Amino acid sequence: MPYIKSNDGRREALQRGDPAQSAGELNYQIFYFVKHSRIVIEKDLYWKIGEREAMTFTIMDMVIKFVGEKPNYQRFNDMAGCLILCAKEIKRRLCVDLQYEFNIIIDSYDALIATYENLKINENGDVE
Repeated sequence: MPYIKSNDGRREALQRGDPAQSAGELNYQIFYFVKHSRIVIEKDLYWKIGEREAMTFTIMDMVIKFVGEKPNYQRFNDMAGCLILCAKEIKRRLCVDLQYEFNIIIDSYDALIATYENLKINENGDVE
C-alpha cells in the first residue's frame, strides 16, 4: 500500500478527486474513498440496492482520469496492477471484498487495450 506524503498537498488533492498521477496515488485515492465511504461501515452485510454499483462507477471515474485521453502501455499496466493490489489491501484491512467489482473495471478496458496493442504491432512489428 503506497503512502502519500502528508506535507505536499497531494493527499488533499487526491481526496478531492484530482486525477492520480501515478499508480501509487491511484491506489491511495481508491483506498481512501472506500475506507471513508458509508458502505464500508456496514462491512459488506447490508448493501442497499445500487450502493455497490455507485461505488464502482466512482472508482471507474478515478481510473478513467488516471488512464487519461492518450493512454499507453504503462498506464494500462499500472491501472490493472493497482486495482488488483488495492482490492487485496481493502479486503485485508477493511474486510470488504471488492475483487469482483475491480475485475469488472479491468475487464472494461479489454477492447481499448487490444486496440492499442494492435496499433503497436502494426507500428513496431509483432513478437517473433
